This record gives sequence, structure tokens and C-alpha cells, in this order.
Amino acid sequence: MDIRFSIYDSIHLVRRTEWEIVSNEAAVYLSYDHLSALEDIMMGSMVFRYAVFHDAQYRPVGIACFQVLDLEDNGSAYGENVRGLGAVIGSRIIKELKVGSLVCGNVFHCGDHGAHFAQGIGRDEQLRVLEMAMDQLRADKRLEPKVTVMLFKDLWPEPPDGARVLRDHGYHPLAMDVTMVMDLDPKWKNLADYQEALTSKARTRLKSILGRSAAVGIKNMTAAEIRHSGPALQRLFDDVLQRSPFIFGRLKVGVYALWKAVLGDRLMFHGFYLHGDLIGFSSAFVQCGTLDAHFVGVDYALNERYGTYQRMLVDLLEFALRKGLRQINFGRTAEQAKSTIGARPVSMLFHVKHRNRVANRIIGSFIHTVGPDEFERRSPFKKQVTVGTGPGR
Repeated sequence: MDIRFSIYDSIHLVRRTEWEIVSNEAAVYLSYDHLSALEDIMMGSMVFRYAVFHDAQYRPVGIACFQVLDLEDNGSAYGENVRGLGAVIGSRIIKELKVGSLVCGNVFHCGDHGAHFAQGIGRDEQLRVLEMAMDQLRADKRLEPKVTVMLFKDLWPEPPDGARVLRDHGYHPLAMDVTMVMDLDPKWKNLADYQEALTSKARTRLKSILGRSAAVGIKNMTAAEIRHSGPALQRLFDDVLQRSPFIFGRLKVGVYALWKAVLGDRLMFHGFYLHGDLIGFSSAFVQCGTLDAHFVGVDYALNERYGTYQRMLVDLLEFALRKGLRQINFGRTAEQAKSTIGARPVSMLFHVKHRNRVANRIIGSFIHTVGPDEFERRSPFKKQVTVGTGPGR
């Protein structure tokens, strides 16, 4: 198929009607309003680019979102190895452990949300034109930070040869930490039904979580309340971010107020309160029968005593059951805690390429040593739940 593309420096420069011809069939994270809110609030902190793909009759058949920002090592196990590659990759990485990255995808959402194409356009063709757009963007001397690596974020690993086009163009598959996905039995209408499916040990654990957090109140926050509590929410989120081994974008939490105003009940945003004080928040998006968990904020000084984070996981489960959803995508991190609730690991891949050919050959061997952290997987169920065992798209 003859596909051509146009690249735009802002979503506001894209003709909305063209974008929505394709985005109306895509995840909410590629919607015009979702992206415009994110771009507006993050302006000055990162760079955004967008592509619209057209067929020979100039009909829109695809859209893509690109982001330019630093990937920061915040104390990961790989820091020393990266420094060892510094002579080839560049001194800025040695000193700061920051990598200027051009990403096809959305660094603030877990999943394959970088592009969407009309039906009938095969995966090979999609990746071929996306790689062409990526290559054109890489050559843009206006981009800051300067692009060192190109990333295709969170591609599903199946079919096994689905990313051959990228490998043919020098990209290396990188196995990141697994995504934790939980399938919900249609018979579960509430938390009591879920408890009936648990082993006695898992029921005891759940009762312990609910008991420890009994003094914590949970409130569904409106857009106005999110806006009013912005500084406190940002502090809670920054606390979590600083404990992450990698920092890939520093979200300004005020964007949730904009998203809430647009999405309404499709965005779950819960505040957690102790004696009237905000001690945490949890967010998630409702998308095609799935609850996609997003970011959290936690007061760690109180977390151990009240089990706030574990209560957040149970709250996500309760919300999904009330809404009659079939799956929860809990995202990455805290794999064992999510496994204890009933989530299972699903692998996703980054595809990485260094802009320098020599460096790209060298980093390939390093990337192959990087893999997901190991954790003890636990199933809390009397018998394994097998409903909806797809990858959770």
C-alpha cells in the first residue's frame, strides 16, 4: 500500500477531524483531547510530535504520537554498566546517566499506545511507515534534548516475528519489567464474591489489608477537587517517582483535572484520607472492558502502618467489579503484591536503537543482558481463574 505521512510539532496543528477519523477506534490515550491536555500541561518539560498517515487517495489511515525526553537512571542496577559504555555512547550519559530519547509511544501509559491504523493495514506495513517517521524525526536538529536513542515502547511480543521490520532496521528488543494483568470472573459482582474464590490464606491476607486501612477514607475526586489539591497530589506522586530506578518523564499531576473534565467516569481518581489529610491517590482509566491502572501517590511515612498501597490495589479491584469490567491492567512494579491479589505477568517489549551505528552494535550485547526483575508469583485462588486470558489490550 502506498502510504505517506505528515509530521506536526503540536497536536493543535493537526486537523482534529482527520485525527479523529482514526482515533475514534483507538484507545483513549490517542484521543485528541487526551493528548492536547497532556501536551499543554507538559509544555516546556518535554517535546511532542505527531504523525498522520494517508493512503494514495489522501484518506487518513493511521496516527502516531512521539515524545522526546530524557530517560534518567535513578539508581538502577545497570548504572555502572552504562558508564562502562560511555566512551562510545557519550560523556553526558557517563556524568548524568541521562539518555535523550525519541519515543514512539506514550511514556505515561503502560501499553502499546504509540500508534493506531485502520483495519487492513498489516503489522509489517505499520512498523515500516512508523520507522520511516521515526527516522525523519531523528534527523530534526531542533529536537531538545538531543536524540541519542530511538524507542518503540511497549509492543506486544506476539506474533513472534511481529517486529521483524524493526530488527531489520537495527532495533534491539528489550524485555522490560512485566505488566501485571488480572482477569475477573463474570460471576464476581462484588468483593464478597471475589473472596469466595480465594484460599483461606488469601482471605486472611485480604481481611488484614482491610483491617489495617480501616481508618483510611476513600473519596472519588472531581476535577475541581483535583485542581484544588494539586500541590499535595504532586508531592505524593514525586515521593513515588523518586523511588523508581528509572525516571522516564515527570508527569505534572494537574493534568488529571483536565482529563477528568473531559473523560468524567472513564477516569477513576480516588483520594485516600486519614483524619481529613490527603495521604495518597490512585488513578485508572476505563478502556474497552478493562481498568488500566495509572499512577499513584503515597505518603510512605504512613504506608507501612496503614497499608495504603495495598488498599489501593483492593480499591481498584472493587471499582472494576462495580463497573462490571472483565480485566484489570495493574501496570508494572510491585509485581508480588499484585500477584497476591490475583494478577498474572504479561511480557511486553521495547525496541531500542542508538543513533550511532557503531554504538548501536555495541549496546546490542548490553541490552540482551537486561531483563525483568524476578519475583515470587503467587495465586490466591482455590482454582486458577482462566477467564479472558488474552494479554489485556
